[in-house]
Amino acid sequence: MTNRQISDKNFFQLISHHLPDMLWAKDIDGRYFFANKVICDNLLMAIPEEVIGKNDVYFAMREREKHPENPKWHTFGELCHNSDDVVLETMKAMEFEEYGNIRGELTYLKVHKAPLFDEEGVLIGTIGSGRNITIEKKLEKKLLAITDLINSGPMVVFEWSADAGWPIQNVSQNVEAILGISYEKLMNGSVNFSDYIHPDDINRVSQEVGEYLSKKVQFFTQHYRIFNAESPIWVKDFTVVEYNETLVPQSIKGYLFDNSTEVEAQLEIQRVSHTDLLTTLPNRQKMQLDMEKTIYGCVVFNIDKFREINDLFGVSIGDSILIQVAQWFKNIALDVYRIGGDEFALLLHKPITWEALEVSIKEWLEQLSQTLFHIASELISLRMNIGVALGNEKLLTQADIALHNAKEAKVPYALYEVSENIEEIYRTNIAMTATIHKALSEKHIVCYYQPIIDFATGKTTKYETLVRLIDDSGSIVPPLFFLPIAKKTKLYSQITRCVVQQACRVFSKREEEFSINLSVDDIEDPKTVQTIISTLLATNTASRVVFEILESEGIENYASIQCFITQVKALGAKIAIDDFGSGYSNFEHILKLNVDYIKIDGSLVRNIVKDKRHAIIVETIVDFSRKIGAKTIAEFVSDEAIFETLKALGVDYSQGYYTGEPRPLV
Repeated sequence: MTNRQISDKNFFQLISHHLPDMLWAKDIDGRYFFANKVICDNLLMAIPEEVIGKNDVYFAMREREKHPENPKWHTFGELCHNSDDVVLETMKAMEFEEYGNIRGELTYLKVHKAPLFDEEGVLIGTIGSGRNITIEKKLEKKLLAITDLINSGPMVVFEWSADAGWPIQNVSQNVEAILGISYEKLMNGSVNFSDYIHPDDINRVSQEVGEYLSKKVQFFTQHYRIFNAESPIWVKDFTVVEYNETLVPQSIKGYLFDNSTEVEAQLEIQRVSHTDLLTTLPNRQKMQLDMEKTIYGCVVFNIDKFREINDLFGVSIGDSILIQVAQWFKNIALDVYRIGGDEFALLLHKPITWEALEVSIKEWLEQLSQTLFHIASELISLRMNIGVALGNEKLLTQADIALHNAKEAKVPYALYEVSENIEEIYRTNIAMTATIHKALSEKHIVCYYQPIIDFATGKTTKYETLVRLIDDSGSIVPPLFFLPIAKKTKLYSQITRCVVQQACRVFSKREEEFSINLSVDDIEDPKTVQTIISTLLATNTASRVVFEILESEGIENYASIQCFITQVKALGAKIAIDDFGSGYSNFEHILKLNVDYIKIDGSLVRNIVKDKRHAIIVETIVDFSRKIGAKTIAEFVSDEAIFETLKALGVDYSQGYYTGEPRPLV
């Protein structure tokens, strides 16, 4: 089983970090086992590390204890708990509108909750998301109050003919007070009502009326603006048409009223829902709406190392920087959107070549390099990474991919190339994740074993356990194709537990030593460690097992590694350092971890016959190992010349296709 240190951030972690909504998962008793930063900051008033294992009521009570003078300081805990019970009782996804006090202020949340099942279909709790809709609710209440007032207030009642200009036959006398239109002029025919409809609306209104009458529609409603002496007035117009026997309009009656306040409130609600409240820039929702129009490209900007600013100076300073960056975009005449966290986006509404756009990007970056941003009384400069997609499909996704590529390549900007076929890679990764899940549930994770030969006797005295996956077609999938994805999707430790249990069962009936690869993540996972110890005891294999720890992985928490080594060595197990000699080998690792075996990396073994420097390094490792009482194992021994060279250098054991291929064992 090959171990690799993965530098890419888990896709789900990216989503949960950048999404503005609260995300969480709880067990059946309401205790959290996942909560993103938004819910920790805005509802639980906690850091993510302390949330796990605690429920909403705990955090609500903790907040109330800080303000004993106000028992209603924080009341959301009990409300959240109650709706969890409802979801578990009904066993279906539900939407709630919850409200209560958060830090003494009435807050409304729109919440979606659903039962959560594991991969075997067993109910393990609930999962949910929530969004603060307090501003929308306040505006909604205001809108309802205004609407009630308008509906109970004065209305202009009219009767007009279907002739050109819609001359008024009858109209209520309050038309002047409400609309600012002369009652006398309307009634004596010196003006037509249509003369007062806003010039930007008159063609639409005329076309709508014509279509309604041609289709013999009896009731219809219209919205338009009326000119008066001061400013345009929005009106809502309800019309009833009576037709004669030949379906010719005979009478057109109805009423209309000033609903400017209602329209403005609706526009305000729309503005709030489409505006980032911190920077006042249009937000991601507004961008998605605007992308329904004809768009020719998308540019995504990311502030480099913005998290470090938050960590060093605090969230309030970080917010200040975001506001300043938003103003910088305005200063250089870029109409950007804030699409989340430290990311901004620009839509291209006109066709442009990459060459022309690249010139603009360089200009923007040059302007950025000359701009200083305030942190309290100090000034700092910022850098940005930029991702670009040109075309008209999946622009935001492609620009995000280009941004990621720019960061990986450590360049300031990158263009999405269709030939990269990133989306196909994503689909392949999704399919492989499903394959791993299925293999785990159907016990299609299997072990192969490669013999390890004693140079002194020429006999097989040990085996290394190597993992394989059987796919739906019955083919054997090598670890290179599924272990990296397993690490990213948090399935790696499940695979390790399967390998430990299978290998120990096999060697409980054999005499040889056997080794199992462990990652640092495995060792720091309590469930995996417990499985290892219980399996060793149950199979009585502790005295013959060797745990291989990858030397190239970042060993930062020596305390947890040494604790594990102490536990398993007390049972009789041994420890090996795997791939020693790859990259920057650290002899201090060997001394700190008290290892029994050092496995020499294949990069040294492959060229040992042709390259004397490799032979010198191997000889040094062998000499060092002997002095500390450890044995050496050479990996990737592929031919007789390599075998004999290693034997002459004093290596203790040989492993590779020359001395034996991996295979199942009975």
